[in-house]
Amino acid sequence: MAPDRETLARELREAFAGRALLYDAIDRELTAEIGADRAAEVLGRAIEGRGRAVAAAMFADVDRNDPRAVADRFLATSPDGGTMYPTAVDRAEGAVTIAVQRCPLQDAWRAAGFAPERVARLCRIAGRFDTGLFGATGVRFSAETWTPGRDGCCRIRLAR
Repeated sequence: MAPDRETLARELREAFAGRALLYDAIDRELTAEIGADRAAEVLGRAIEGRGRAVAAAMFADVDRNDPRAVADRFLATSPDGGTMYPTAVDRAEGAVTIAVQRCPLQDAWRAAGFAPERVARLCRIAGRFDTGLFGATGVRFSAETWTPGRDGCCRIRLAR
């Protein structure tokens, strides 16, 4: 018998939490071996490369120069119907801003009791996925990852 939707959603959240803790474990090991700055660069570069690989399939049939088309595809593929990464979206002329309200990676780091500065570091590293994903399109991309004291998570801006 196939699992129900609730079971699948729980398993998906658990998988994302596992990914979050794996990022932390890898970063801690690399930091011990090569220092914090170099560790963030190496891990971030690997995550960015994965973002580029995902972009090839995700945006294969959309106009990669159209910020709205890129944003719409990205939002349409959000896990669990968008509930894992709830967003507020502002569609202006020639640009789209996506404010991610909550992130399962950030949730896992907080649940593990990480200090805000540690969460911010891991958000910057994990945010490199978006750099790869949107950098593989023809739109201008900028992002702000979460910082202590700010609500929500990252903010992504796509423009012509």
